[in-house]
Amino acid sequence: MNPEDLSAAEAQLWDAFPLARTVDLRTGDGEDAAAGASWGPERTVRAAVIAALLLGTRPAEPGLVPALRLSGARITGLLDLSHTDVGYAAFLRDCYWDTAPRMPGARLRLVSLNGSCMPGLQLSDADVDGLLLLSRCRFSGEVNLVGTRVRGIVSLSDAQLTGDPALNATSLAVERELGCVGMVATGECRLPGVSVGGRLVLDRARLENPGGRALTADGLVAQRGVFCLNGFTAQGEVRFPDAQAGPRFTMAGASLRNPGGTALDAERVSVAGELVLNEGFTADGEVMMRGAQVQGGLNINSATLRNPSGAALNAGRSFLGNGLYGMDGFTAHGEVQIGGVRIQGSVNLSGASLLNPGKVALLADRLDVTGRLFCGAGFRAQGEIRLVEATVGSSLYFTGATLSHAPELGINAEGLTVGGALSCSDGFSTDQSVGLTGARIGGELRFDAAAVRADVDLRFVHAAILRTDSGTSITGTLDLEHATVEVLRDHPDGWSRSVRLNGFTYTTLSSPLPVAEQLGWLTRNAAGYQPQPYEQLATVYRAMGRDSDARTVLLTKQRQRSRSLPAPLRLWSYLQDWMVGYGYRPQRAAVWLIVLLAIGTAAFTADHPAPLDPSQAPEFNPVLYTLDLLIPFAGLGQRGAFNPVGWHHWLAAAITAAGWVLATTVAAGITRVLSRQ
Repeated sequence: MNPEDLSAAEAQLWDAFPLARTVDLRTGDGEDAAAGASWGPERTVRAAVIAALLLGTRPAEPGLVPALRLSGARITGLLDLSHTDVGYAAFLRDCYWDTAPRMPGARLRLVSLNGSCMPGLQLSDADVDGLLLLSRCRFSGEVNLVGTRVRGIVSLSDAQLTGDPALNATSLAVERELGCVGMVATGECRLPGVSVGGRLVLDRARLENPGGRALTADGLVAQRGVFCLNGFTAQGEVRFPDAQAGPRFTMAGASLRNPGGTALDAERVSVAGELVLNEGFTADGEVMMRGAQVQGGLNINSATLRNPSGAALNAGRSFLGNGLYGMDGFTAHGEVQIGGVRIQGSVNLSGASLLNPGKVALLADRLDVTGRLFCGAGFRAQGEIRLVEATVGSSLYFTGATLSHAPELGINAEGLTVGGALSCSDGFSTDQSVGLTGARIGGELRFDAAAVRADVDLRFVHAAILRTDSGTSITGTLDLEHATVEVLRDHPDGWSRSVRLNGFTYTTLSSPLPVAEQLGWLTRNAAGYQPQPYEQLATVYRAMGRDSDARTVLLTKQRQRSRSLPAPLRLWSYLQDWMVGYGYRPQRAAVWLIVLLAIGTAAFTADHPAPLDPSQAPEFNPVLYTLDLLIPFAGLGQRGAFNPVGWHHWLAAAITAAGWVLATTVAAGITRVLSRQ
């Protein structure tokens, strides 16, 4: 290039280049490069001059390191450095470019275009041996960094990008940090396959591509973490599937909007530390985290997720190495899916609101938690809570929780395993049924001070302790069929109006009630008379040394049984009850014996029957004669020696019949009692 053909501004730049001096054509502080189209010749520099300097046309001065430093210029023509080796740093700040520069495949040193305004930038497959600074730039077309390698920092902080896509940095490799603080992009930002040796920082960034993808970062690797903080916003889908982040992946306080679609796709994301979506994080659209591997915890405290038509949060089959925290007003409009998630640590949803009326609010089937699961202290769910075949290593708390608007069951926890206590107590309230069929509870199963305005299904449950108290209210049926507990700690004021008790077994009663009150519970059996609940209560009373109460229970069992018998058998059953209390009141037999003996003795003393053979007959004894009639097979020698006639005959027949009835009932009762023991 002939220096004589240069304009004044270009000549100034030509002379400054060997000395690495800055040529500043700005007219004042805060000048906006967007106005550069109106700048005159005094501020115009041709792109060809810049290319000539960067490619070594201007000889370097001995002992000096040249650099191109230009500020506030209008650059005309095409700067094309495609596949060239640029040996000098280029500082082209606050400049206005008529044409988007092209540098694909170029080898560059430091490049700074801070504050410039240009129609785009083509820098694909380039190699930048230093910094790439695009802060405060305004691009009206695509910024293409596909396949570029930067051995320092890439900065797009406070840049404004517009295009389709706005930024295409597929497979970009940055050894240090990719900083996009305060960046505004209208159009898709593409970062799939990007590798960052340090952090990816999108704090305060605003990405806008409604109805499309705002950010695509599939397979991104950020070794020191991903940061989308301090008001990061996105309209359109934000994608991080298969991404790998260092010690922290945080979107605390971010706002994502993609109504009816996916707001955040972090499927199979891998985080070496904590994944944070808290401090007012909001998402309008599904948050997808299925298959995520997070070595730390998932923090969604105070977040608000909205996707009423589907899943608000889908974290199914993920791994969380240090718990899940959704407290301090965490709210989800739509289904929260954590089914099949493995969590080392605890899950705390205290004070959370899961709102999905008429559908499933929390889907946690086959959830595996090594610690505790808290759904209490203000926890609210509109919709079903599903914990089918879930495992909680410690305790599960619904203390003070409020459940409503479920399609069928408020809690569906069939096959649940809890190592400690399961507490639905202290203000727990639900309008729907609680289903714990087949659950195994290592500690207490508590319903004290609970209000269940529906059924409670505890069939086949195994628990150490089952507790209700005077504050328990179960308006539906309490189904305990084939449940097993070690200790039953109940209170009559807390009994359900209807129970199912067949097969229910328990080892002891914590505070045994008077037997009459305890029997009142058995009479509420919705299936009517069943023998096993009575046998079970009697067994417990016997084990506690309360044999009299045990007999009372078994007597009541027989009385209840008699009501279901046909009329003839019912009469015989009533007779056994009157005579000997089905064998459980043996003292009645003695009373009947004494009464009949007294009647017969008195009658036959006043007028005894004549002997059949006076020469052979023994001396008549009214007591022995009555006993001989009363006791079958007594053989006292009186009954066969005398011949009662008239009223003697009828009295003797009556005493004999009464004796047979008494003997039969006593034998039946003794057989029944011995068979129980």
